[in-house]
Amino acid sequence: MKRILAILILATMFLQIAGTAAQASEIDVLLTKLVEKNVLTPSEAQIIADETKVQVSKDLAQGQSTSVPDWTQRIKWGGDVRYRTQGDWAKNNTAGSGNNGIENQRLRQRVRGRFFMEGKVNDFTYSGVRFAGGGDSRNSTNDTLGSTTSLTGANENYFRKAPVMFDQYWIRFEAPSEIVRDYGQYFSDLKFWAGRMPIPYSYSELVWDPDINPGGMAVQYASPDIKLGVVPNMNIYGNLGMFWLDENQSSNTDPLLFGYQVGVKTEPFGPLDSTLDASVAWYDFENMQNKTPNGAGTNSRWQVGELGTQTPAGSTLLGATRYEYNVFDLLVTLDNNKIGNMELPHGFYTDFIYNPAAPQDGNKGALLGAYLGKKKIKVPGDWKVRCEWRYTERDAIPDFMPDSDFYGFGTFVAGARQNTNGVPVEGGTNTKGINMALEYQLLKNTVLNLEYYWMKPIKSWDKMTPWNEAQLDVVTKF
Repeated sequence: MKRILAILILATMFLQIAGTAAQASEIDVLLTKLVEKNVLTPSEAQIIADETKVQVSKDLAQGQSTSVPDWTQRIKWGGDVRYRTQGDWAKNNTAGSGNNGIENQRLRQRVRGRFFMEGKVNDFTYSGVRFAGGGDSRNSTNDTLGSTTSLTGANENYFRKAPVMFDQYWIRFEAPSEIVRDYGQYFSDLKFWAGRMPIPYSYSELVWDPDINPGGMAVQYASPDIKLGVVPNMNIYGNLGMFWLDENQSSNTDPLLFGYQVGVKTEPFGPLDSTLDASVAWYDFENMQNKTPNGAGTNSRWQVGELGTQTPAGSTLLGATRYEYNVFDLLVTLDNNKIGNMELPHGFYTDFIYNPAAPQDGNKGALLGAYLGKKKIKVPGDWKVRCEWRYTERDAIPDFMPDSDFYGFGTFVAGARQNTNGVPVEGGTNTKGINMALEYQLLKNTVLNLEYYWMKPIKSWDKMTPWNEAQLDVVTKF
């Protein structure tokens, strides 16, 4: 009876004081003393310790722990640091006087640092912020060490510090607990976002650079399981968003982006234990024609001599975009967990885009890819290899949207103020090529990435020299 009473008292004490490293250490000391005095056997002490840790973990996860301050249970935080060695090279592809292209050969050391915090405000409201380097660049969080004219806006020459900014700050509303309790099968996966947020769509890097954080409002919804019997169980999802691209007090035709997406995702099915995710999206870039977006400069622009006598040289339309961008996007991903009887994850994915607002000879894009290994590596020893082919015509999508690591190219235009023929630029359109990568998790929360790009212009007056890029990354997360 004495032993049982001691166990109950200890268990109560543990549940009250567990939660911090110092307290955990005190618990271990108490258990050791009780074992030494033969009040508890070693196995009983271990059982109490294990059960206590499990209960405390559950309480913390549910925000119900009485031993830890309430605010610490409502806030999640984390971040990552990446060190990159990047090389770029080609032959006879110099940017030339007056252009902003990349030099023939370049070796850079680049660092990325990010830190985020997310808080539960109440039962149906969350908010979050994230800090990142890279200055005010929309599609890069890299700081190039020693750079004096960094493409990210940073200036780090002679050990100057680079700027760090908020790149995310948002509020997210989820269905109130009362609605979820009564109608949970319909509303438990409904989210409304407002602010500068992560990309709220299923996407590939053909359309979105992962570092872009669009600002505006978005709604995400996923249906409950649909079970039809003759086809795999599935969920239907939808994503809607309205985002501001450029706000100008002197204009009532501000460029905006309206994005609509609907898709279906299955549960695992078939002999390969496959999951299918297919979606269609419509990205309506309002009021883009005759505007001068701060993009890569690879979309079609008005040039000298092309606007007739009504628009003399020097007009504000010179250099503005010629077309609107209303982009249709078809994205399909097939993930498999087996090959025969062997557990070996692999998959295939494709993306096709089409902009009917631009001429047929420059309004399409496509991506084909495959991978072998874990889709998302998590533990030491996990690995993944992948290979992609990309093709993006000049006006398939606005040139500030695609992956900045896959270079676009300028084209020769007669009478242009500057000849950007064949000049590579980070991000952009008028490009085709391949991307290969190897990812390997070396240690807990430490990943090694090796990536290679081979790219060349789709259209160019006379310069068709391929551009090469290689990246070696060490990524740590905390």
